[in-house]
Amino acid sequence: MFAECIDCRGTKGMCGIAPCPLLSEVKRRLPQREETILSDMAGPSPPSLFVGRYGYPNIRAGPSVSWIQDSEDEKISSGDPSELFGKPLEEVAARHANLVTGSSKMAINTERETNHILEATQVIAMSSSAVDVELDFDRPVPIGSPPSFDTMSTPLGPAGHLVSAEVVSHASISSKVDSVANETDLLANEAMKELTSSGIGEAHISRILSSGLLGKEGKRKLVPTRWGITATDDTLSKQCWERVRDLPSLDKYMVFEKTYLDNRFHVILAPGLWAFQMLEAWCRGSVWGSNGQVLDDWEEMQPRSEYAHSITGAYYAARLAVLEHMEAIGRSGSCMVWRDIGPGYWAPVGVWLIRETVRNAMKSKPTIFDTLAETMSYLLQRVSSPEEAKLSWFANRGRQTTLETFGEAYS
Repeated sequence: MFAECIDCRGTKGMCGIAPCPLLSEVKRRLPQREETILSDMAGPSPPSLFVGRYGYPNIRAGPSVSWIQDSEDEKISSGDPSELFGKPLEEVAARHANLVTGSSKMAINTERETNHILEATQVIAMSSSAVDVELDFDRPVPIGSPPSFDTMSTPLGPAGHLVSAEVVSHASISSKVDSVANETDLLANEAMKELTSSGIGEAHISRILSSGLLGKEGKRKLVPTRWGITATDDTLSKQCWERVRDLPSLDKYMVFEKTYLDNRFHVILAPGLWAFQMLEAWCRGSVWGSNGQVLDDWEEMQPRSEYAHSITGAYYAARLAVLEHMEAIGRSGSCMVWRDIGPGYWAPVGVWLIRETVRNAMKSKPTIFDTLAETMSYLLQRVSSPEEAKLSWFANRGRQTTLETFGEAYS
């Protein structure tokens, strides 16, 4: 364990050890399967695909297919990871070991007409339900080892280099997805807006974006999976903010709470103009083994344009969930999200966990206060680093000028 672990999180190789020793330890904690070898396979894709980022702009991309028969004990993972919410960590972490990802190297601007593997991958991306796929690998792929992990996306099972990939069953593609994918005079963000308004969820939109099906003609490109997830959360939350910004303000302070997989969330909604801060406390024994260091990113008045380098993708996932709730209740305001990560979270399973836990928190009955001081007093008793919460940007922003401050001073 190194001091850099909390900043690296297994993605930057800051310790100089490959593979990441912490993620290697995670893999050792998962159930072991009897390994087998496959040179070709046929099976259902949830639907699921993976686009890598190494070697960009020449990357590897292709579909993920289940190598087991669906049964009560061995269910293939869903195309939407939110359906895993509520499952124990061992099941969430191991579920994706059942998927084999086949990929081929291609440029990000590859066109489907020139690459049959990309064509099959894009059909899978558009589908709203499982499709049967046949894969042929250039060499045998060992099956049954534990998945590899990424802080952004769901765990990744075994992988191999493809010679061919073919969709061999009917793909269920909605008319809206089909029309947007074939509309080559539509900006990607406008395409996302149309998909959202038609009830297409962020996981499906992210698949479509990653597979290179959004944007104007000549501008379309494959987007690495982890980048596509954040780009989708960022774009959808900004669009939601546009709808929320002019709504009437909240008139009370609300604290929502939810815990899942030893991730303990406290979400404060407050009156006033838009502001958002997220803080993460990685406690000793959690996956990155921090000594309680608190990370944070924030924005004020409007969504940030610079990447949230401390919190990374979790920031955008939480912001989307909060803004969705504000739109649903017809109110604007500001927000602070505090996330405590305990030792029970020993494997990273993707930012869907943050998005879905905050969404579930917003469905709970909030604790309501009249003032920020009362709200923070309540919060300080419940988080792992009360001093950090007390000194947070959100707790202290504008304290010298707000009407509330003057009111509290003379009460």
